[in-house]
Amino acid sequence: MSVTREAVLEFLKTHPEFFEEQAEFFHQVEILHPYSGRTISLAERQMINLREKNRLLEHRLGELLGVGETNDALGARMHQLTVALVGANRLDQIVATVLKSLAEDFGVPQARLRLWGDGATNVGHEVCTPVSAELIKEISGMKQPVTGSVRTGEVAAWFGGDGESIASMALVPLRFEGQTLGLLAMGSDDAERFVAGMGTLYIERLGDVIAAALARALRA
Repeated sequence: MSVTREAVLEFLKTHPEFFEEQAEFFHQVEILHPYSGRTISLAERQMINLREKNRLLEHRLGELLGVGETNDALGARMHQLTVALVGANRLDQIVATVLKSLAEDFGVPQARLRLWGDGATNVGHEVCTPVSAELIKEISGMKQPVTGSVRTGEVAAWFGGDGESIASMALVPLRFEGQTLGLLAMGSDDAERFVAGMGTLYIERLGDVIAAALARALRA
């Protein structure tokens, strides 16, 4: 009667003492080295497997540490912007603070703000330039920020000549107490900066902080 591979595996699983009793046997069995082609013992092959797994774990740990450091840095920048906005009262001060922080702290020199609704009319600031009813409806219907390739049309026109170099964009609705006050549009010449489907948690929090400051200024 032939012995199947499955039967051998089942035997080894149910008789782990076999490995202790036949420890020397595993040093005698020779198999091919996975890279050099020379023959090595089964025990040495297992050591190679363990080293590879360790390298993979170290790589993943390095990635996790990198993500943690990135998140810490973003948190620090967000805190710095929040503190600066608390100290800004007028609309022009808030807008200048936001654009300066985006450019210098977040590495987003191409950013535009537009506000609408109560308090934004007859203000005389560029960010209160009227926008179309269609855009207001679209932004108000967004559940979260939208990222991806450059959008042609109304929003892209806000960037003027600078828009020619933009390869990706993030559209962030500015909401406060359930009301959509406007839109923050951020652009980058890097197509991977605001790639479609990326996580938007920090971008959404950024919009919340900015919206709260703008709401205070518009109601003043």
